Amino acid sequence: MEIRDREEIERILSEVRVFLPQEIEVALEVIDSYLSGSPDYIIKVAVDETDRALGYICYGKTPLTDALWDVYWIVVGRDFQGKGIASRLMEFMEGDLIANRARAIMVETSSIPEYKPARDFYVRRGFNEVCRIEDFYAEGNDKLIYRKNLGKSISHFKN
Repeated sequence: MEIRDREEIERILSEVRVFLPQEIEVALEVIDSYLSGSPDYIIKVAVDETDRALGYICYGKTPLTDALWDVYWIVVGRDFQGKGIASRLMEFMEGDLIANRARAIMVETSSIPEYKPARDFYVRRGFNEVCRIEDFYAEGNDKLIYRKNLGKSISHFKN
């Protein structure tokens, strides 16, 4: 991700009509942190042949764990949804995490109807719901946590 992608990503976050203004603000804060050199986030942007941003994924190592990673954001512009872009972003991330010996990927989402496509996407990609916290975001809006195992944990090393 480059600074010139930020404006296009902000537009995409708004156009998908899923995120509240404060959620977009948090996404942009994370992007700004990444662009400032924070090692806490990795952001990859899917672009077309003219280098225009179509969507992005943001992920990072889960603090205080040995090998768990979180997906913080995965968003694709409305005109490009259903074309495999989000799947390719996930595949890239999973390859990166496997290379870095990650055990599992975690992702949090909402239970409201607007997030059903996201939940269905995670399930199709091999994630399983592992936790539900009722009325987390608001009354009637549960927090759902999904997990995808990437492989067996490393129990020892050999010379």
